[in-house]
Parts: sequence; C-alpha cells; structure tokens
Amino acid sequence: MNSGDHEAIRRVVAAFERSDWAEIDVRVGDVRVHLAATGRGPVDPPLGSPPPAANAAAGEPALAVPTHQPPAIPDGAHVVAAPSPGIFWRAPQPGAPPFAEVGDVVEPDTTTCIVEVMKLMSHVKAGVAGRVVAVYGRNGEAVATGDALFAIEPAGA
Repeated sequence: MNSGDHEAIRRVVAAFERSDWAEIDVRVGDVRVHLAATGRGPVDPPLGSPPPAANAAAGEPALAVPTHQPPAIPDGAHVVAAPSPGIFWRAPQPGAPPFAEVGDVVEPDTTTCIVEVMKLMSHVKAGVAGRVVAVYGRNGEAVATGDALFAIEPAGA
C-alpha cells in the first residue's frame, strides 16, 4: 500500500467520523477498511496513526472533538448544502481559482464547489440565481451531509 492509499483511507475515516452514517466498508485492492459507529465512543484511528496518548504528548488533543458551530445564515439566503459527507474543495484543482467567491453572481447550474468521497467528485451546484454572500466550507476539510457550504442571495430579493 502506498502513501496515497494511506491518505485516501485517512480522508474516508475523517469523512465517516463527521457523518451520520452508521457503517461503511471500503475496499481498495487488497486493503479493506470497515468502520461502524457503535455509540460507545470514537472509532479506532486509522492504521499507522499514533495512539491518542502520543498525540496528547505532542500537544494535540487526545480526541478530535468537532467544534463546528452552525453558521449564521443571512435572512432570505439560499443555502448550498453538502449533498454527502466528504472533503470540501473550492477549486477544480490545486492552484486554480475557486469556483465561487463572495460577490460572484451565479446561476442555478453554476458549480460552487466539489465534495469528494472515496475519489468520487460531486460537483455541487448553486441551485438558484443570485449573488454569493458567504462561503462556509473550508478547503480540504471534511463536511457532513447538510452542512452549509455557501449562502446565496437570490436574484431579485
């Protein structure tokens, strides 16, 4: 298994931890990863990760507890939400300009971002014509189904 496979597995685990999924089973070649939320605490860290005590000794928290607060959505704004758990990408590739910025005018079929899960890229559309008034997603970070990614003030509002 190469380092790219390790990173892909870490990203799947991160997306799962932030999702409301009960279970996931992923196979890549000879590698199988099975995760299940049991309600008895966090799932085991990815193979090769240092134990939580080692993270705490390195100055990192022993458990990554989400601190994400729901954003304040402007009155009347259309919310572009994550269609699934995954990794939020603002641009089509590293170094490219973002699909949408605050102030941009968009149409319903304008791609605003990509949500990636297991190398599957879902292009997320604006869903309404209007002006982008807020960007909530952070590039390269995990999102859960329904997380607010953008707020758009509908045209004519």
